[in-house]
Amino acid sequence: MIRKDSWNADEDKLLATIVLNYITTGETQLKAFYDVGLELDRTAAACGFRWNSYLRQKYIEEIIEAKHRKLSNKRSSIKSPPFTLNIEYIVEYLQALKQDLILSEAQIRLIKVKIQDVSSEIDSRRSEMSLDASQNRDALAALIAKASELGLFEHNKKPAI
Repeated sequence: MIRKDSWNADEDKLLATIVLNYITTGETQLKAFYDVGLELDRTAAACGFRWNSYLRQKYIEEIIEAKHRKLSNKRSSIKSPPFTLNIEYIVEYLQALKQDLILSEAQIRLIKVKIQDVSSEIDSRRSEMSLDASQNRDALAALIAKASELGLFEHNKKPAI
């Protein structure tokens, strides 16, 4: 039985697109949830819950890219320094560098998780292959023993040609 209020792929796509766009432009996700809710005739809370409980994990890389685009837009909007550097410019520049560092660290964590997943998969496959080889060896030994019991190996006879 399908719920009357269940989410479909188009609604998920719209929610993700708008949230990612709002991240890129520097607007809040709460505003995105509210605006999507108006469009889909859902509450902002329902949109937020769907995003945080289901969609966010699927869009980690896109979120990082959106935040990176946001910083790039912010950096490009920073005026070139005046003849003498002022403290506001320096603080703004350092904050942008700090955000770059945070994004880079998030990307590194994501890559490390992927590396761990791949390493685990490789280890799992290796152990499966080892078990398969061991099982195949045991099965072959059992077959040879059974063939010997049945007298299929007669060492002194010459083959008939």
